[in-house]
Amino acid sequence: MKIYANQITNTLKGGLAPCYLLFGDEPFQINDCRIQIKQAAKQQGVEEFIRLSDDDQFEWDELVEHCQSMSLFSSTKLIELELSTGKLPKAGSDAIKQITEQLSADTCLVIFGPKLESSQTRAAWFKGLDNLGIYIPVYDIDGNHLQRWLKDQLSKRKMQMAYEAQVYLLEYTAGNLLACAQELEKISMALSSSNITLSDVEKLVADQSRYSVFQLIDQLWAGNAKQCVNIIERLKIEELEPNIILWALQKDVLLIQQLNQALTYNLDTKSILDTHKVWKNKQAVYLNQAKRIPAEILNAAVNQLSQIDQAIKFHTLTCPYSMFVHVCLMLTGATQLADIKLPLDAEFI
Repeated sequence: MKIYANQITNTLKGGLAPCYLLFGDEPFQINDCRIQIKQAAKQQGVEEFIRLSDDDQFEWDELVEHCQSMSLFSSTKLIELELSTGKLPKAGSDAIKQITEQLSADTCLVIFGPKLESSQTRAAWFKGLDNLGIYIPVYDIDGNHLQRWLKDQLSKRKMQMAYEAQVYLLEYTAGNLLACAQELEKISMALSSSNITLSDVEKLVADQSRYSVFQLIDQLWAGNAKQCVNIIERLKIEELEPNIILWALQKDVLLIQQLNQALTYNLDTKSILDTHKVWKNKQAVYLNQAKRIPAEILNAAVNQLSQIDQAIKFHTLTCPYSMFVHVCLMLTGATQLADIKLPLDAEFI
């Protein structure tokens, strides 16, 4: 049976189906459906939850065994399988065919993954599971559907938001449901009132929008050490991927190092700026930094960023954000604080 993501709540009121197929490129809705299925399973006494993924180490026989064996902990169990693609190998197709014929009555199977092509939904493995359970294709939503989704999210959180504030939030998050849901969580934690105004949303969203890797770079070359620390601490809290910060810092520091060397030896700097495709309105910023920062500081920063890169790759660094703070303090001239560990009180800068 085929339903849509917004129908899962009512469908689950009728009990668990033997199988659920969740496929699409909108991660928030897939995750939301999975959470609701798990919650329904717990309400029905399920205590055993198994999570599998078709990575390089995955054996399809393992899935068959889980689906056919009795649960050790409860009358039923829930098995999740994440697929990296809808194109199954022969071993996968054969395993699922066996499962559809012999799925244990005490088992609920949830399979999820990226969007399927129409040809993949006609495959034998898919048809077998579709006949057994429920297929939920997950699509991007927009327009009236997006506004309806936001109203549902507000209702779940028992929040009331002015229409203008809703429009602003949807425009700010550009239809990204995960980003929008995260903003709602921040708003609900920040405000004691359940009646949210446009002014409330503008203020909170504007505060959050400052904290990005691009703003970090802007504050770094403006020499604002205190703000660099604040931004990195916020990026740490939000668990921004360290490689993103590393890439931005390495790109700019290497550029400024090259400009510094060119200025030292009276070489052409325009070709360097052109090679790095630096916008004209940004060129003076980089040239000024190349003149301001001593070569030894730039060399030290490049070496430290290289060490961070290696440490991230080999998982030997417990807090890369602390090291990013050290680099920024070196580059802004606050070298006396470069060895301080996070968390760092920015009032000392």
